[in-house]
Amino acid sequence: MQQLKRIIFFSLLLLSIQSFAQNGYTYEAVDTKTYALYQKSAWAELISYGNTAIENGQDFTLLRLRIAYAEYMLQNYSAAIISYEKVLKNDSYNATAHYYIWLCRKYLNQTELAGRQIKYLSAETIQKENLKNIVFTGAGLETSFKSSDNALRGNTFYQNFHAQNRFGYNILMDQMVSLYNQTMYTVNPSIQPGFPPPPPQPQLRGTSINQKEYYNKLTANLTNQWQVKAAYHYTYNSIGTSIYNNQTGFVGLKYTGNYFDLQADALFSNITDTSVQQFDAQLGLNPLGNMNLYSISTATIRKRPNGSAFNFRQILGCKIQNSIWLEGNITLGNFNDLLENDGLYIYNAIDRNLFKGGLSTYITITPKCTLSLGYTMEQRELKSTTTNFIQHSITGGLSWKF
Repeated sequence: MQQLKRIIFFSLLLLSIQSFAQNGYTYEAVDTKTYALYQKSAWAELISYGNTAIENGQDFTLLRLRIAYAEYMLQNYSAAIISYEKVLKNDSYNATAHYYIWLCRKYLNQTELAGRQIKYLSAETIQKENLKNIVFTGAGLETSFKSSDNALRGNTFYQNFHAQNRFGYNILMDQMVSLYNQTMYTVNPSIQPGFPPPPPQPQLRGTSINQKEYYNKLTANLTNQWQVKAAYHYTYNSIGTSIYNNQTGFVGLKYTGNYFDLQADALFSNITDTSVQQFDAQLGLNPLGNMNLYSISTATIRKRPNGSAFNFRQILGCKIQNSIWLEGNITLGNFNDLLENDGLYIYNAIDRNLFKGGLSTYITITPKCTLSLGYTMEQRELKSTTTNFIQHSITGGLSWKF
């Protein structure tokens, strides 16, 4: 009986070995084939075969690196990050994996998180990429011209200059200074006739609105996925002879996953002597693992002394041609004193906003220089009236990466 059990055991073991050998997924076979596919740049086939090999028990560092590189070459940067991070689980200092995660993060516009990989890069790579511990990483200019179909609202001009610094590998600072000016008109009171007749009076009386701003935001990496943000925005607002010193504080927490990111934030502001509290929940998606298609959805609850309001903002962007992106945006819900982009932009016009939507294009002139052009249409309600009017805005910008 014991002899029979031994015969059955070794027969089953032999069959298992033969079956494993027949399926072709030995270490030597997988290594040879994936290397051949790598040499032929057959990226899709390499990914498919490599994942099947892993399912059949062949899982080694070189295989993971080849799959990750194939995903990188197909511009599925999110998938590549997943594969490279699996390499790091067994080899946490693998310089190749850290280098390509750094690149993928940059191509996904995750500049802050990309910085976490720098300390693991080789000295040759750091020198080649000119990476320094404290450095300016970017700068840009933006200008906007706004015009409305209401005679009581003059043209508006807005300009800003912004710059970004990196301190070490995990802290980034964004700064901006801006100027805003507009002339607002009111109808002159009627002048009673007399003798001698009074001199002619202009029908409209103008009031100048000038605004100067300074914005500073710090972003700190807590882990490879978690970030904390804090910002301060000061606004000097001059409306005729009235002066307002407006201040806004922002704090946020962001999680970056695979193909998505989540952010929750709060803003506390004093705008033209009005206290404003705003709370945002934001979801970002890049379903293709790159920036060829992306969306950002933001839900906002805002509290003011005279009540609360809800707004929803949707951004949808896609790559329409090599180096050209098209992006649409819409903001639903009425608002006064709305804050956007981590408190960078403050919509504090005296006229209530009923609708805002626009279209922008981004053109990569060089790998380090991007041109932006945009159009925005806003429907507003003239202050203290029920009269609606339309404001059109044309915006242009130029940004550099250092």
